Amino acid sequence: MAAFAALLAGCAGPNPYRAPVEDRGARAPAAEPPGSVVPVEETPGVQVIPVGEAPVIRAQREAPQPMSGQAITETLPVQPQSPAVVALLENARSDTGSGDLRTAQSRLERALRIAPRDPEVYIQLADVQRRQGQFLQAEQVALKGISIASGQDSALRRLWTLVAEIRNEGGNSAGAAEARQRAAAY
Repeated sequence: MAAFAALLAGCAGPNPYRAPVEDRGARAPAAEPPGSVVPVEETPGVQVIPVGEAPVIRAQREAPQPMSGQAITETLPVQPQSPAVVALLENARSDTGSGDLRTAQSRLERALRIAPRDPEVYIQLADVQRRQGQFLQAEQVALKGISIASGQDSALRRLWTLVAEIRNEGGNSAGAAEARQRAAAY
């Protein structure tokens, strides 16, 4: 009983632990100005490419400038495909060829989570959904791919052609004809 009383007395004493308090009055160091070079440790096998030096492509646009009437040349950044996305696309193609559309769709949905701005993923996913008879979902995925593929004429042509196939198989022949016309524009 005496030990219990001593234990309780110890608990009632002053608390030596103090909660940490964040000092919000101190300011964080200033960020590096744009264009400055921050030293990076050299690591074997790792290539560091500054964001401003990403590969670019040039796409000709037919939209005339108001004054001169010349076509506008626009530079669009192209993100290289990651090895994981490349592997998922290849495996999905193999699965589609062997008739395993569920596995292909699963792989393509994973690739979409990794590379949500890659039109090739949208093309393959929409095609797999079309083959499964999921016409509404397939058309929505293809249309999303069209919004992602801005400035990439070959991808846009493939996506609009795919939309035409989806609409035709879904019984919308007028919509399919419209999609074929849009594909022909690229």
